[in-house]
Amino acid sequence: MAQHNISINDSTGSDYDWSTFFWKQSYAKSAFVWFLSVVEIPVMILTLIALCFLVKSRPAASVFVSQLILSDLLQVICILIGTANSWTIDLINAYLYSLIVGLYFMACVAFERYLLVSHPIWYKSHHSLKLSCFISVIIWFVPLIFAGIKSPYIHFKRLPVGIACLIPYIIIILCFVGTCRGLSHSVSLTALKRKLILGSLFLVLLTYTFLILPAVILNFIIIYIYHYHPNNHLLLVKCYFCTELFVFVHPLADCILYLLMRPDVGDLMKSVHCCCGHQSSKHNQDEHSVVNPQNSCTTVVCCISAQKPASHSLNTCSSV
Repeated sequence: MAQHNISINDSTGSDYDWSTFFWKQSYAKSAFVWFLSVVEIPVMILTLIALCFLVKSRPAASVFVSQLILSDLLQVICILIGTANSWTIDLINAYLYSLIVGLYFMACVAFERYLLVSHPIWYKSHHSLKLSCFISVIIWFVPLIFAGIKSPYIHFKRLPVGIACLIPYIIIILCFVGTCRGLSHSVSLTALKRKLILGSLFLVLLTYTFLILPAVILNFIIIYIYHYHPNNHLLLVKCYFCTELFVFVHPLADCILYLLMRPDVGDLMKSVHCCCGHQSSKHNQDEHSVVNPQNSCTTVVCCISAQKPASHSLNTCSSV
């Protein structure tokens, strides 16, 4: 979806220098991707660290989230390779495959939140690690439904890709509405917890609406214009370029949303900051022990406790 070629008819604007336009477009896209990677890579590393702690504490609850971040990582790799070298057909198909997979895992996360709020008893009795892994395997094969297969390769066309990307949006909207209704009948949750649950789902819906939906809509517009207005492409190309950049931001938005949705986001940031200063603290303590050996101090160690998965509390081991 984000990288399909658009044919240009020169009759749309004889005075318009298309070669200059495409050169500026390529330069702007490369600059945007490399600037985005400077922010995206550290955030993704922090997200992977947070996922490691979640896997230790709640393995079943982390399956869909970990698969979502994995698909985002594949998207980032494809974007960087395509920007550094060139967008080949195989690379475009790999990118579209990981994009579709990521959208469906996002829908799985929203549906899981809906079940947890609206049907908690059923969710706790049926939810298991094996079931989550089985659903994840199915999701990884979902893009094949919308792909054309020419052995040994697969390829994606505009209409199937647009439909494939629109279905998760409908699922997320239904889950958001169902969660709102479930929270209105819930008496065990406080007002603050209700706002946090609705806020997280609303941010997911908002992210999809502004980053993915414009590209999906433009896909259908392109199909219409190709059939009925084959000579009007100038405005279409500009809009296509903007929506392409929006889709590139989607992996970063997923990672930021996951970090903000964690209940221990403050403790996580403190632990990372404390662990970064661990080496300097140890060096200063070693120098102090050389001056006064009798008053040597032990090293301060920062660790995130996995003993309380519900709160993800932070345990800081003080010096003895």
